Amino acid sequence: MQNRTDNSLFGADINEFTQGVDFEALARTIDFLYLRASGSGSGFFRIDRKFFEFAKGARQFGIPVGAYHYALPNYDLRTAELQATDFANTLEAAFGENDYGDLFPVVDVEAPIDNPIPTSVLLNWIDRFRKTFEKLTRRKLMLYTGAFFIDLYDNFYIPGRGFILKDMPLWIAMYVNIPGNPPFPADAGGWTRWRIWQYTEDGEITGVTSPVDLNWGPDSIDLLRPPVPVSGLRATMDSKNVYVSWDKNPDIDLNGYNLFANANYITTLSKNATSYVIPLSRIRVTPDRAIEVSIEAFDVDGDFSTKRTSVIVPQNRYRGNNPTQGDSNIFLNYPDKFDYPME
Repeated sequence: MQNRTDNSLFGADINEFTQGVDFEALARTIDFLYLRASGSGSGFFRIDRKFFEFAKGARQFGIPVGAYHYALPNYDLRTAELQATDFANTLEAAFGENDYGDLFPVVDVEAPIDNPIPTSVLLNWIDRFRKTFEKLTRRKLMLYTGAFFIDLYDNFYIPGRGFILKDMPLWIAMYVNIPGNPPFPADAGGWTRWRIWQYTEDGEITGVTSPVDLNWGPDSIDLLRPPVPVSGLRATMDSKNVYVSWDKNPDIDLNGYNLFANANYITTLSKNATSYVIPLSRIRVTPDRAIEVSIEAFDVDGDFSTKRTSVIVPQNRYRGNNPTQGDSNIFLNYPDKFDYPME
């Protein structure tokens, strides 16, 4: 995997045992922060005693914040589904309805509850957890684990199935002060790059009085968060089409857009698209309902904008009385260029 760079973001992760947390000082010290939301060494679901307090404090001072669930996989895949659901609910309770934090939510796997546990069981449990969580939230889940743990469990490889978790963003723990460890994480588990590297568990920083986990992140915060909502959405129409345009999203990992009309999916567009023409035949038009166009961006990880941007197509931009019929309705105020649907 890669080493850190001069542009790597700097972050910490804390929990209820972290002492002397000063969020105003942390905001001047770190670029991102992770909090333990839930989980326990017993395998039962428990909310971290300071999670809600810490979540409020981080956001109060504008620190990009995410949260993790400490999980202990076992033979019963139903526990993965239950814990993923409880984790999602806990995040909403702390951050707000349909809000799961600024950064990737994380499942933290460092030890199984049933020891020893087969590699296939371990990985299937994690896979069930992430699929349950992502289905509930439409947020991409990141995996935290240790380099030693990947080695312990057959390089996270299942014969005949391969590296079934390698499409998850990886937060890897590998401490440089341990004799024999390399200067930066080696390729492992199907991963050739980390998204976050926890390089020490006993760091010292301004804003925390006790030893704390410290991390290197990517060169841009975009690589830890979902795309920002699309801005500048505009729409108008004539007798045949709805003409839509928007500002290009600034996310460096932008991969494209999904376009909707009256909440119905219309099409997926490339990251370079900034306009599209929707034939009225694709939209269920009724005399008593305005047309609402909405759009969301998605990135290379498959994360979506947390909110769709919407606009009502103005009805006063027509000549004629019926906006859906008749050649006398001439389209007004149109952009210079549109991406037309492929025939």
